[in-house]
Amino acid sequence: MTVPMTTPTAASPDGIRRLYELMRRVNSQHELSEVLHEAVHGVVEGLGYGVAAISVLEGDTLVMTAVAGPEDVREAILGYRTPMAEVFDEYAHADEWGILRYVPHHRLDPETTTYAWRPDYEPVDDPDAWHPMDTLYAPLLSASGRVLGNMSVDLPPEGRVPSVPQRELLEMFVVQAGLAIAHAQQREELADRVRLGGVVQAVSALGGERDLQEVLAAAAATLHDGLGVTQVTLRCFDESGDRSELAVGHPGDARGGDWVVDLLADLADLVDREGERPVRLRRDHDDWQLLGRTAERLRAMFDGRGWEEGLVSPLVMGRAVLGYLGLSRSAGDPAFSEAEVAAVQTVGRELGRLLQDARVRERERRLLAELQQLDRYKGELIATISHELKTPLTTIIGHAEMLQDDGTGGASTDAIMRSARRLERLITELLSYSRVQERPEIVRGPVDLVELARASIDLLSMQARAGGLEVSLRAEGPVVVEGDREELGRVVDNICGNAVKYTRPGGRVEVVVDSHGAMATVAVTDTGIGISATDQAHLFDAFHRSSNLDALSIPGTGLGLAIARRIARLHGGDVRVESELGRGSTFTLVVPVEAP
Repeated sequence: MTVPMTTPTAASPDGIRRLYELMRRVNSQHELSEVLHEAVHGVVEGLGYGVAAISVLEGDTLVMTAVAGPEDVREAILGYRTPMAEVFDEYAHADEWGILRYVPHHRLDPETTTYAWRPDYEPVDDPDAWHPMDTLYAPLLSASGRVLGNMSVDLPPEGRVPSVPQRELLEMFVVQAGLAIAHAQQREELADRVRLGGVVQAVSALGGERDLQEVLAAAAATLHDGLGVTQVTLRCFDESGDRSELAVGHPGDARGGDWVVDLLADLADLVDREGERPVRLRRDHDDWQLLGRTAERLRAMFDGRGWEEGLVSPLVMGRAVLGYLGLSRSAGDPAFSEAEVAAVQTVGRELGRLLQDARVRERERRLLAELQQLDRYKGELIATISHELKTPLTTIIGHAEMLQDDGTGGASTDAIMRSARRLERLITELLSYSRVQERPEIVRGPVDLVELARASIDLLSMQARAGGLEVSLRAEGPVVVEGDREELGRVVDNICGNAVKYTRPGGRVEVVVDSHGAMATVAVTDTGIGISATDQAHLFDAFHRSSNLDALSIPGTGLGLAIARRIARLHGGDVRVESELGRGSTFTLVVPVEAP
């Protein structure tokens, strides 16, 4: 290679104008890649150097990102990676020319110093001549002094060590280029945060009632497009962690084998030791050791599919690892930035939350299905047993009545008859309960609630007189609703009957029928024994009996109110209660005037 011969560049007015023009070109660019391109080409085309290259700092490594010069030089050094520590070691041997660092060839040991490229020409026997092993660096700094990268130049004008004016011009350019690069990086970081925030937000919005497989597939596609990766793999495991439950990939299928269970265990161990941060896997780093049992399997997968770099992030909920997210990039793709690693960590948490929510919903669905099945079994069992008991009970009652008619049974026959009638009422209630539980809808017609209340009071009149109770009905006129007359009559009979049953002698029972806009009510108020707040919480449960000793002394099945509420709700209404222990109760049937 011949050394380019150009006119010397000095810090003259002409040089300043040239510098101004170069910086105008650099600062007119917005994309970082364009800023870097203009910077290196400015050194070659504007300042007369044969080669200029910029390495951008990625973590602790300088990556050759922009090169200006002959094509063979670009091919040789573009993408070259150098640990920053090595460059700092060379700085220690350098002469400081302001911000520039000049390392004469005789200060470096050729046995230990590595070069991506060196000029191929015979050095000139002149102390001011540029030796092919000489090195001229310039660290690229932000306004705050943060190291952004490194610029290296070679083949200076006329093949000589740069003069003081040339150094000053190069130094001014490097300082301005560093600021331009910092601004471009800030713009890219801001755009990156917006982009990554959109990815995280899109993944977070994938919840709801969607199928888990669908959620994972949508998340994989979102991550593939939003992060610009080669492959996305999402895998979750059953709650024991012993087997893979779901796996999706984008664009290819999720691959793996039995060893993926070991990967989950490795990630769980890593989360316990170091938290939930993703593991970054790079060919030239030893991060693989963090995944001890599965490191070799992953390396083989990377080699087989031509991946250069990857991230493996646990899907976590609290400290539990529910699965993992794998992302990979091929050779030539940009390395994962710290912002992307942080975003992937957030996505891992969000996917862990979605996975846990989906598991809870699935458990709830299974439990609901089991409860519904049990409820059906219970209804069938109640109906079957009740029907089986009804036939022999009818025989018992018939023979007891014959004994009573003959006058031969005495007190024992009366006791048999009382118990049989009580059992008969229980069976009737059980059959009614089973019927209303299974009934999906009702046959409606016009029903006057005042008539139902009056009929119920007439039915209970003898029992009320025997107990010395005052029973009254208050209604301003007919209150007609759309419903099943027989079923609504059963509800009114129940709440009126309970009022009479649980009111002490000398008490009062008042029935008020009224309508309020679209709703009609039958309110039954008594001065009876009342109901505690504890018992009210379970009052409408099937087979519930009060904890009040006074109430327990009065026979009952514990089904009447459960049946009454079920009928009311089939009509689009409800049965409500207001009560105070020892002060009485008010039970109110509420039903819509028109069918809902």
